[in-house]
Amino acid sequence: MAATAECDVVMAATEPELPDEEGAKREAESFKEQGNAYYAKKDYNEAYNYYTKAIDMCPKNASYYGNRAATLMMLGRFREALGDAQQSVRLDDSFVRGHLREGKCHLSLGNAMAACRSFQRALELDHKNAQAQQEL
Repeated sequence: MAATAECDVVMAATEPELPDEEGAKREAESFKEQGNAYYAKKDYNEAYNYYTKAIDMCPKNASYYGNRAATLMMLGRFREALGDAQQSVRLDDSFVRGHLREGKCHLSLGNAMAACRSFQRALELDHKNAQAQQEL
């Protein structure tokens, strides 16, 4: 009987996780959309705050790091932006925008060889990418 009680406890503990996870994803998407709105208004500090909230809710979403990297770049904070761009491509190596942002950060920080590698990777993923072609 004790084993059944333990099983019931385990099952009860795992069932609510799915709705919570879905709720977290919805909330993170809402934060991202708010960040996008502030980014469009060129309020990069507020955009940064909302992208950070999205990352806090769902830390394994590459696009959230990519968006925050773009915001940091607009703020001239290229070293921090590089970290976010690199995290975005660690999470999703096929994230072309992440490779482009990583390349731009490397370029801004004076590392042309690393920038070339990033732009070349972007071209491997999307051989017609005009931005990667231009940057190279």
